[in-house]
Amino acid sequence: MSDSDFSAPFNALIEHLDSKSFTYSSYPEEKRVCFSICGKHANYDFVFRITHEEELLQISARYPFFVREEKLRPTVAELLTRANYNLLLGNFEMDMKDGEVRFHVTHMIVDGLLAHVAIDKAYRAILFTMDRYFPALMQHIHAGYTPEDAIFHAELDVHAEQVEETPKPTDTPKGHTSATETAKPRTKRASRKKPSGDHDAPEGDLPR
Repeated sequence: MSDSDFSAPFNALIEHLDSKSFTYSSYPEEKRVCFSICGKHANYDFVFRITHEEELLQISARYPFFVREEKLRPTVAELLTRANYNLLLGNFEMDMKDGEVRFHVTHMIVDGLLAHVAIDKAYRAILFTMDRYFPALMQHIHAGYTPEDAIFHAELDVHAEQVEETPKPTDTPKGHTSATETAKPRTKRASRKKPSGDHDAPEGDLPR
């Protein structure tokens, strides 16, 4: 069966992965593609699916662990909820039955057209987000961090961007106003590290 026998969105997905030299498993009848990617902290299992009469591209990435201890799952769910609050694209999910944790993004397919740039941006956003919050999950599960503290450490760069530096006052004659007293506060910005993997690592910051 040739590629032309399948849907245009699925063909676009395959063409994109081939252009990036991904090694993947393809299931055309199910309009599904799977592969594993090496992120900054671990290997993540990705699944791309064309669903709902070819109106949606759904991408999910699974962490390489399960929250085995049932008593710990509610606090992990709190951690994931705190992470989801600031996200602009996608969301974390956890299966409360077995403790599987994954990240999920859905992209609308309009008029049967699936742009390569849309696939690439969704993939990069997922990989970036998985790498960002992996340490927080490990700190909570294995090191006893509270969900709030673990997320705070994961988002340190965001907090740094909100810190205002107050200039030190200088000695000025009585009755005069110094330049530092009228200067606007400056914002201290922190750079984000890029994830690395088996394939081309995403470049630049991604939306939160």
